[in-house]
Amino acid sequence: MKTILKSLFVLIIVLKTVLACGQDKSHVHIDSNYLLGLYEKSDFWTIKSGLSGFDFNIAGMYDINRRLSAGIGVGVEKLYDPSYTILPVFVKVAYSPIRANERPYVFAKVGYGIGTGISNAGLLLNTGLGYKLQLRKLFALNFLLGYHLQSIRYDLTYYSDAGVISDVKKDHNTRHSLSGGIGFIF
Repeated sequence: MKTILKSLFVLIIVLKTVLACGQDKSHVHIDSNYLLGLYEKSDFWTIKSGLSGFDFNIAGMYDINRRLSAGIGVGVEKLYDPSYTILPVFVKVAYSPIRANERPYVFAKVGYGIGTGISNAGLLLNTGLGYKLQLRKLFALNFLLGYHLQSIRYDLTYYSDAGVISDVKKDHNTRHSLSGGIGFIF
């Protein structure tokens, strides 16, 4: 976990340095959300209660015009009961129907979780509403509320009574959650 946090910190510095050329058009979003699981459906079972989790992500955004921004990002998600770790890479788009410093906006994140020895793979879709509260010229608070869909792929291993692997099946879960969080925009 320390390695992931150090990597994200370095990524923040790199993104801010790279995006500094167009200071008013480029910015970095850092968000953390609580995920309230509604239900999770598997190829083999369904869970309808006790689901929770959180995510932490960072995205480099570029203002295409006064109302539309787009960018790319990375994150880490930890989902509980059952437990999964996902490292998503995503594209984020934000649209504001109102031109003002303090403004509501709609957003969408679409991406895919990288499957490694410590993380599960799967499609990510996160849509919702945000509210940007501008505190300084290059600093704002970001409030988020949305719908979070995470697809999870993994191998389900079955063991015999002797402790030997008897069968391995591919499983595919889809977790539906409400997300609420806070973040910063630099």
